[in-house]
Amino acid sequence: MSMTATILTLAAAYAAVLAMLVGILAARRVRPLWRIGAAVLAAGLFVLTYYQVGELRGLPSDGPPPKFFQLHWARVVEPNQILKEPGRIFLWLEELDEDNYPSGVPRAYQVPYSQDLVEMVQAAMGEIQQGNDVAGAIADGETVEDTAEQLAEEITKRGGDRSGETAVGERVVVLDESLLSFSTKPAPVTPAKPL
Repeated sequence: MSMTATILTLAAAYAAVLAMLVGILAARRVRPLWRIGAAVLAAGLFVLTYYQVGELRGLPSDGPPPKFFQLHWARVVEPNQILKEPGRIFLWLEELDEDNYPSGVPRAYQVPYSQDLVEMVQAAMGEIQQGNDVAGAIADGETVEDTAEQLAEEITKRGGDRSGETAVGERVVVLDESLLSFSTKPAPVTPAKPL
């Protein structure tokens, strides 16, 4: 589910709860103390929802990255063994269409840390620092979008250590770095000039 869908679902759920609370407040058989409690709860939920929805917009996308994109920048967060925090790689990408034109807005994506991916990303960022536009492509293959619980279960099946993985309920995109490639961004295809 994308962040926009999450926000819309959260708003719809809040509206449903508010409608139920209005029903409780309108019922004549309900004690005044319950009515007051329901009104205070609704007001508290409104304030909490207002501030939390704003925070959702700043999170990286929880969907898979586009198949063809321009890399604007990346941030590598190294694993911290002391705090048992896994490493992460944040990519700021903008989807490119078949003519090499941007076809969306730049979005942040979070992918799990791997040393091979770090080396690829650092080489691509070096090109960006030299003033070159960098395009990326993900070959057709399996890009898995899973919850942290499913990912931890898969890691455990493989005999790996699941400590320090993602938080419960957090969605992650597992990207096979062998399917990813970076190169100089090709020039946009322009239409032929009329004669």
